Amino acid sequence: MTMASGGVPAVGAEVTTADGDKLGTVKEVIGSCFKVDAPMRPDYWLGTDTVASSAAGAVRLTLTKDGLGEAKEEGRREHRGVHAH
Repeated sequence: MTMASGGVPAVGAEVTTADGDKLGTVKEVIGSCFKVDAPMRPDYWLGTDTVASSAAGAVRLTLTKDGLGEAKEEGRREHRGVHAH
C-alpha cells in the first residue's frame, strides 16, 4: 500500500521508526491522525506530520525509537497518544 492523497498513511501499512524499529501496522486513519496497531501493546495515535515517507506498504516515521515515547505523550494531544476519536 502507498500513501493516499494528502499524506495520509494507508490502512495495513507497516510502521517503522526512523531508526528501523518495527512498531506495528496502520489500523485506522481519521483526519490528520492514524492509529498504530502495536502487537502486544496498547494501540496509539500519531499525527500524519510524523510520517517521513511511505512506499510499498511501509510507513517510516520522522521519530526514532527513543523519541517515540515523548511524541506519544507530548505535543498536540488531539494527534498523539492513546485517545479515542
